[in-house]
Amino acid sequence: MNNRDRVGRARQAPVVVAIASALLAGCGPKATHEQAPAKPQAEATPSPSQGRAGEGRSVALLPVDRAGYDAAITKLHGKVVLVDFWATWCLPCVEQLPHTLELGQRFADRGLAVVTVSCDEPAEADRVTQFLNSKQAGGVTNLISQFGGSPRTMEEFEIASGAVPFYKLYDRTGKLRQTFGIRPTSKEQFTPAEIEAAAKQLLAE
Repeated sequence: MNNRDRVGRARQAPVVVAIASALLAGCGPKATHEQAPAKPQAEATPSPSQGRAGEGRSVALLPVDRAGYDAAITKLHGKVVLVDFWATWCLPCVEQLPHTLELGQRFADRGLAVVTVSCDEPAEADRVTQFLNSKQAGGVTNLISQFGGSPRTMEEFEIASGAVPFYKLYDRTGKLRQTFGIRPTSKEQFTPAEIEAAAKQLLAE
């Protein structure tokens, strides 16, 4: 191995460690993180299933406080509701959002509704909308916190882990039945398969 190769690998190592740490720990309030720039070109090609989920529909992004959020959940009474709290500056969120959208498409006929809540700044709503459009998210309810990535968002929406991604599952009566959040002190975290299994259980009730 020549010196150039050694230098290249040495530079890559911290990046790999940082990504692995982010996947384990999630992303706290934005004030404690540098914003990761969105990459609409790299993210613009959805899988075939994602394309069908919101095909032909443009994203409408609604800014909400807690009252607005609760109203959006109430409108979906009679459905099982999966809420995905996420942000474009959170790598694990961006990686897991397509799974949420895919679940919404796959189980829509059985009564599953998906709501996404962006923790980006409201001033960045156009960029968030562009990102969601690239993910074909027009078929679900898309909200953005009026409080952006501040700790107040964590408080207002009762994100118990204090970090995103964070998920809430409501039953058909509108009752919150389960949450999935990052456990910073644990080596074992929730998996997309566990979220799917919980959603299927509620759909079967």
